[in-house]
Amino acid sequence: MNIFPTTSINNFFKEPDKIVEYAKKLKYKKSKTGSYPGERTENLSKINYELFNSTIYSILSMYYEDLESIGYSDTYLGFHKIKPYSKSLKDIKNKGWIHHDGVALGGLIYLNKKSYPESGTNLYTPKKEPVENENAIKTKLDFYKKNKINLSQYKKEMASMENKFTQTHTFNNIYNTLVAFDGFQWHSVDNIYCNPKEDRLTLVFFIGKVKARDCPKLRLNRIQFFDI
Repeated sequence: MNIFPTTSINNFFKEPDKIVEYAKKLKYKKSKTGSYPGERTENLSKINYELFNSTIYSILSMYYEDLESIGYSDTYLGFHKIKPYSKSLKDIKNKGWIHHDGVALGGLIYLNKKSYPESGTNLYTPKKEPVENENAIKTKLDFYKKNKINLSQYKKEMASMENKFTQTHTFNNIYNTLVAFDGFQWHSVDNIYCNPKEDRLTLVFFIGKVKARDCPKLRLNRIQFFDI
């Protein structure tokens, strides 16, 4: 059962252009396991704790009022950039795989000023459990880690995975918009081809554990935006 309600917030950062400029100065690395496409930065908790902590608390303020009583742990916040595998929205290699993050709360903030709406995020619900299979996982990891692909097999495994779900929500890629959802919510990148001139840039977060007195509730009219 999902505990955190799904939500989306426009104009999340007060000065998003500065966030983007900062992101361009950082170093990025590919996943060692191939669990995701593209590259991510080191956890901002290690290189800019002020930005890390204020952003996480701003996100948690969507769900909790008494932030002084809130604690979080096992948390990653970092920039994620993905170079498209081709300049086509229709290329299946640019589609993301359906997955969940297995944390308390996850999500992202879109950081491209100009982008195709289709380069956003889709949410899904399983038609029946279980849904994952070893062939699909291996196919994804081989491509993202080794750039190894049998296109017909890739299409077959992705279609097999998608047929096990019903799509419930679509969030367009809109600059400085946050999308947050329960960490066990199934989701995918709609399309990593963001625009003809840039890699798809987001700030992603995975909050592993949240310690709080109350259950999370949406409180969008009282979000605390910290100075960042």
